[in-house]
Amino acid sequence: MKTAPAMDIQELLDGLDLSFDMTPDTQVLISCGYFDAPTGIDDFSKSSMMAGLDLGRMLGITHGMRRAATQYTVLVNDLGMDCSEDACTLTAVRAEDIDISPLQEMADSFGTSVSVVREKTLRNRAARKIKNWLKAPESDPTLHLDRKEILFDSDSYPRVIAGALNDAGTGIPRCPLIVSEFEDISFRSLERNRSGTSRIMFDFIRVADRDKVIKGTEMYMKRRAGTREAMVLIFLYAETQDFVPVIFNSDDYNPEI
Repeated sequence: MKTAPAMDIQELLDGLDLSFDMTPDTQVLISCGYFDAPTGIDDFSKSSMMAGLDLGRMLGITHGMRRAATQYTVLVNDLGMDCSEDACTLTAVRAEDIDISPLQEMADSFGTSVSVVREKTLRNRAARKIKNWLKAPESDPTLHLDRKEILFDSDSYPRVIAGALNDAGTGIPRCPLIVSEFEDISFRSLERNRSGTSRIMFDFIRVADRDKVIKGTEMYMKRRAGTREAMVLIFLYAETQDFVPVIFNSDDYNPEI
């Protein structure tokens, strides 16, 4: 059985188009190792985990970043079936049943550790955001209500559904909003270290999730216009280690004067 070659991390770094320079003080979070809890760790999870750890190592070599300035996160889909934009199907996956020990062993070999973020937590967070927004729509002008759908004002897509109201009037989040909440919680984690002058999140993503992740990232970045933040989405083909990067800079969303 052939083993896929390692991802070319230097090619990724050479192609970065950021609105600010990365310095040793730049705070970095690398999301890698994603997997579906019901089926467990798979080839994508292992290959993206290795690529993420190697990226962190290379950033230390090429940009002088301190190991303590780089965080690693594993996002786990414990919602059950994959989300579509229309719905998320929930199944009972207990937190104690989520086993990331093979990924932690990989991180141990690099002298670092990883934290886990559960999609169920993000979904609940997104539901609270909708509830608060319905009480005060002016709190996020990028959203608007169209009958029973909460739409995001996207510059890239003609229609992005952030959520919908059920018959009881309760807001149900859709995948793009859940993605934006993941990025929000990730950057807040970086923001706790005040020494950083800029923040970057690298996210290794399955190609099949491209649309909902790009929509969610635009949703997050529009709320962060003018800050020194960047999202580097890395759509990775686990079989070949080919990748397609998509870069978002918060400076790109500065309001027009």
